Amino acid sequence: MKILLMSIVILFSTCKGGQSPQVEVSNNIPFQVLVSSSQSNIEEPQRKIIKSQEELQTLFAEINKTRKPGIPIPEIDFDKEIVAFINFGQTSTGGYTVAVESIKETKDNIMIFVGGTSPNQGDNVTMVLTTPFTMIKLNKQILPIVFED
Repeated sequence: MKILLMSIVILFSTCKGGQSPQVEVSNNIPFQVLVSSSQSNIEEPQRKIIKSQEELQTLFAEINKTRKPGIPIPEIDFDKEIVAFINFGQTSTGGYTVAVESIKETKDNIMIFVGGTSPNQGDNVTMVLTTPFTMIKLNKQILPIVFED
């Protein structure tokens, strides 16, 4: 038993425990939420940057495949703007949301900080499969874009 306990202590003392590396953040980048919903119809988690009208139309075809009427496709000037799409994937109940909390520029990249909510045990939620997502637009960026939980 002592060996097991000691092994666990050593294991946890060598782990960083999921801590994020410290990054030097210089400024916030403005963004606009285009659409946020509980049903994207996309079962796998996705985080992607959309850089063309064709990509946006393909994504909305999937989002709208079970909607009548569908969510209108927003007008984006892809010469100046890009779209970020964040999808949690399929969840077993309602009560989940996806949100972009902030976007910050570092010396190496643009960081999109993703958050949202999850139901607590015992919460009264819809008993239906959901695929929560959010979609934002922001100005085109030169630096690479990364998503951070």
